[in-house]
Amino acid sequence: MPIQNPVLDEIELAPVLVELDDGGIDVDLSPEEDEIDISDHDANLAEYLSESQLGMVGARVCDDVKSDLDSRAEWENLIVKGMDELGLKIEDTAEPFEGACSAHHPLLLENVVKFQSKAVQEIFPAAGPVRTRVWGRSTPEKEAAASRLKEFLNYQILEEMVEYFDETERLLFALPLVGSCFRKLYFDGGLNRPVAEYVPVDQFVVSYNAPDLRRAERYAHILFRNQEDMTADIANGLYRNVPLGAPGMVDLNPIAQKVDELQGVAAPENFKAYVLYECHGYFQFDDLEETKDGPLPYIVTVESTTRRVLSIRRNWDQKDPAKRKLEWFVHYRYVPTMGFYGLGLIHLIGSLSKTATLSMRALVDSGMFANLQGGFKLKSMRVVGGNDPIGPGEWRDVDSTLQDISKAVFPLPYKEPSQTLFALHKEVVGAGQKFADTTEQVIADSTNYGPVGTTLALLEASTKFFSATHKRIHAAQKQEFKILRRLDRDFLTSYPYDIEGMPRGIFTLDINSEVDIIPSSDPNTPSNAHRLTRATTLLQVASQNPQMHDMREVYRRVYSAMEVENVDKILPPQQNPMPLSPLEDLMALMRGQPIKAFPGQDHQAHIQAKMAFLQDPNAGASPIFAAMAPLVQANVQEHVLMQYAEAAMASGMPGDQAQAQAIQQIAMMNVQKAQAQAQAMAQGQNDSTVQLGMAELQQRAKEHGDKMLNNAAQLAVRNRELDLRQQAQDQKGFVDGLKIKQKDSDSARKASLAAVTAMGKHTGAQ
Repeated sequence: MPIQNPVLDEIELAPVLVELDDGGIDVDLSPEEDEIDISDHDANLAEYLSESQLGMVGARVCDDVKSDLDSRAEWENLIVKGMDELGLKIEDTAEPFEGACSAHHPLLLENVVKFQSKAVQEIFPAAGPVRTRVWGRSTPEKEAAASRLKEFLNYQILEEMVEYFDETERLLFALPLVGSCFRKLYFDGGLNRPVAEYVPVDQFVVSYNAPDLRRAERYAHILFRNQEDMTADIANGLYRNVPLGAPGMVDLNPIAQKVDELQGVAAPENFKAYVLYECHGYFQFDDLEETKDGPLPYIVTVESTTRRVLSIRRNWDQKDPAKRKLEWFVHYRYVPTMGFYGLGLIHLIGSLSKTATLSMRALVDSGMFANLQGGFKLKSMRVVGGNDPIGPGEWRDVDSTLQDISKAVFPLPYKEPSQTLFALHKEVVGAGQKFADTTEQVIADSTNYGPVGTTLALLEASTKFFSATHKRIHAAQKQEFKILRRLDRDFLTSYPYDIEGMPRGIFTLDINSEVDIIPSSDPNTPSNAHRLTRATTLLQVASQNPQMHDMREVYRRVYSAMEVENVDKILPPQQNPMPLSPLEDLMALMRGQPIKAFPGQDHQAHIQAKMAFLQDPNAGASPIFAAMAPLVQANVQEHVLMQYAEAAMASGMPGDQAQAQAIQQIAMMNVQKAQAQAQAMAQGQNDSTVQLGMAELQQRAKEHGDKMLNNAAQLAVRNRELDLRQQAQDQKGFVDGLKIKQKDSDSARKASLAAVTAMGKHTGAQ
């Protein structure tokens, strides 16, 4: 038998003491409850409807929520399976063998954390996530109201709504994982401020055929309230006082159970709570005259166990004659699909993440088998130490009947980790990274792409996926700020701090002004590199034609892209041009201040001084003053125009005719100037022709002289060659003469020897 809760079964009402005419006191222990005024737009209509009709409404809401939960059961199971691939839980496994690798590849978790880090930086800058924009014709009053609203909303989110940042980070972690997340905004009367609450997808149920929240037939927020919170809500009039019994055990959704499991937490055994269904939908009540023409939007809260209706409240603006449904939830989607729920990384790369985990485990297990081999051994062989692994430098005794122990042991043929499997593993991981985020790969390979422009183009192409998701977050956040503005308009009446020159009550006018509240993030530039590149390009273009740009605003945007704080303190304040002397005008231009021609000035003096400045090679014609030259030229044109206009008007001509004559005279002056430049150019061309002729003659003379010198050098070389040849011939003749003399001498010697020999033979014969 459940334990009854006397507090919730029936809240004790204080006795009413009524003083009688005779001085006595009448004590009423069971006073009647006050009648519910249904004309009050915020009244709890459940106090007015009959119990029979409330019973039907409660049963309908509970049945609808159950059917909606059943319709997405397969989707929830897919989310639960995908969460196992995050690898947030360290576990040991005995499959397929004891000590097998149980690690998970961080492909899925890495991309989730990367997205969260980049997204929170973009949608929640340090200065605040809100900026404003004036619709239609801009006036100083509207601009001032927009500035005050921007400051207030950023103050409200950063300082008062202390839960906003933490809830945003929780949302941005779950969004890329499951594909759909929700945020609820409402006004908390106890805190006297709006509250932004992240609603997990397991606590938000939508009808099966809903295309989006705006057109959904119904949707429900599942609330968990403990006994103390429930008692306080009933006492504050949020819910009606009906018997509910004691809170029961909470049957958590499979997604919630998996989240608790991954975090290593579990609900305590004594954890009990009331489960409420806050259903937003269209209802028609027989007891209400306002619904006789058809269903209207209401918010119905039902306790799920007893099916008792706790509250029914109107869900349209009291001032809206069309009675359109008010939105309290914002749907964030990662990748929209044909249905209501978005796709997350579990759906997109969940299978790749599982494949990467399996291939990584196979590689690790293969390496472990290769390093610590096993096999078969004879039963008769005993090893001291059993099967404990042998340490480095260790030798163990073996008892075996065989002398050759290799015959008693048969190791299994384990192989090293497969290179093919390793290459496939890298391919799978690369495919997952490429699909989710290729920015880091582009940056890593930037040295191979060449020019900076090419790298930036590739970087922009690689961020298309995140940029599209960023735009969806931007649109959802804009819807969120619309709800926040409506809450501030309906519940607040003044600024929480003093406004310079204005009363605090100006808040009512500002919040209802024609000012649009939008996120400060820019979905077209999803990174600081893109913003800085665009700002730098703007500065380069504006510097080429500064007279057509507000350079102060250009530099302000550049500094803002660089995230420089207090830019207005760095840049000089905006100044209006004043009538100055020619030299003061030039000095003002050098300081970056604007100049302008004013009536009554000595225009001729300005023209002469500034034209001289432009023609001076050490001043206006110098590259140092290149940025000033166009501004000076434009100012000279203003003085010329104003000079002729004043002269024409002084002659008695009407203003329009004077301006026309001035323009004609300027045109004639420009024609004369152009003709003079043409003549000078022609004269310069003639002079150039003469100079070219003289240069040509000089060149020819130089060439002739060089030719003569070359001929003389060649002649000298030839004469030298002849001399050398003559010397060689003389030397050859001398050598030949010596050879002839030597030959004659040898012949004479031989003849003498022959004569002597003949004489000796003759003497011997005698």
